[in-house]
Amino acid sequence: MQHKGFTLERVLHFRRETEKLRKLDFATAKQEYELAEDRLRREEEAMETLNLEYMTRQIEGICAHELQLYSDFFQKKSKDILCQREEVCTLDQTMVEKQDDLIAAARDKKMMEELKKKKIKAHKKVLADKEQNFLDEIALRTRGLE
Repeated sequence: MQHKGFTLERVLHFRRETEKLRKLDFATAKQEYELAEDRLRREEEAMETLNLEYMTRQIEGICAHELQLYSDFFQKKSKDILCQREEVCTLDQTMVEKQDDLIAAARDKKMMEELKKKKIKAHKKVLADKEQNFLDEIALRTRGLE
């Protein structure tokens, strides 16, 4: 008897492709998150550098016009940092969702692969049983001829 193949092979193929797509989605989301986190870190470092420069300028003496420029720039940088933190939080949430989707897709694929293994094992057992029955019948017939 010839092996018919796994009847759900198309479903298994679909699950494998879905997992690949989810991996790509997760990798993209992770990369976007890491880039946003890096931008936030750079913004915070720039703010710290600006703060040190401002303190140095205060010690040396600063005019009212420059003081106003620093104040405006601090406000702008603070808003930028706040916006960047919000973006990092949003991208983190997206990354976690994509990771959950990937885990679900991997679990679905694994389930189909296990089902395929069980079907193949069951088919091999059926073939082995048929072969054993055939050999038993041959053995009975040869004993009957003796």
